[in-house]
Amino acid sequence: MDKQAILYKKNINEPISPASITKLMTALILYENNELNEIVSITYPDSYNFEGKVAYLTEGNTVSVEQLLEFLLVYSANDSAYVTAMHISNSVDDFIELMNSRARKLNMINTNFQNPDGLDQENHYTTLNDLLLLSEYILKNTKLIDITKKSKFYYEQNNEIKKYENTNLIISNGFKGLKTGWTSKAGLTFIGYNQDDNRNIITIVNKSFVDSNKQSHFDDTLILYKESVANFKDNLLLNKFENVYKIINPYESLAEIYDNNIVKFGNRSISNNIYLISIDRSEIVLGNYYDNEKIKISSNKSNRIMKYNFFMSNIISKLLVSS
Repeated sequence: MDKQAILYKKNINEPISPASITKLMTALILYENNELNEIVSITYPDSYNFEGKVAYLTEGNTVSVEQLLEFLLVYSANDSAYVTAMHISNSVDDFIELMNSRARKLNMINTNFQNPDGLDQENHYTTLNDLLLLSEYILKNTKLIDITKKSKFYYEQNNEIKKYENTNLIISNGFKGLKTGWTSKAGLTFIGYNQDDNRNIITIVNKSFVDSNKQSHFDDTLILYKESVANFKDNLLLNKFENVYKIINPYESLAEIYDNNIVKFGNRSISNNIYLISIDRSEIVLGNYYDNEKIKISSNKSNRIMKYNFFMSNIISKLLVSS
């Protein structure tokens, strides 16, 4: 089972406008219901108006499902979202019902979609926590990640080959996706996906300041990612009730457990609110939230063995001790 934890969180259940991150759900439904090489006829709903960022896909032309996913996830074209809706459901309203049904299956209980492209609209909302659920599911579909990490793609339309570049401007920093967005209500928003030492790290920022270059969400993401890696570099992420380490103690009095909750290390007693700093074959180093001092338990050649189970709660950096 994969080990997961939230490293930082703030206002994760507050309703927000998702902007073009909405297209992650639009793309997921397209991907789950079609083969990548399937050909789609470009159609729009009656009285469709090109609004926001669009590719001006010509009605009556064709596009493959893979190319349509590129327009959704790489270039973030609003018109491609409506082409998707018409292809899947032949009705925007029916497609929106499908989006909300899929959200409920992913346990996105605080999400409601009103359109497939993410433009601001009443009752079109989600939360950071729900977007995390969606992002985690998207990461299980490697074909979608192969698309989100593309820096550009090409598409021929009306006898002209055009280049379309990714709206994610920090691909060169290792961010393989997942989706950008911005509207007046959402501000600048970005779901980032990066890796460090075989760890998948997801960052989500919303309501970043809309600067003149429209890049503050990338700045915020880089800061958040850097802090996550730096602060949790040496910590182990453990499943609840997982046995971590067998400590070899030279002295019987070095570590004792009292009343199931209090642990005494030498002459020091602390509550169960401790956390792991580092661990190797010879030493385990714990931190104490109360006075920020480090506590070390080292092994030596003694034959005396005392075994302690260190338990994790459902978030990183809290280490619980059990008798």
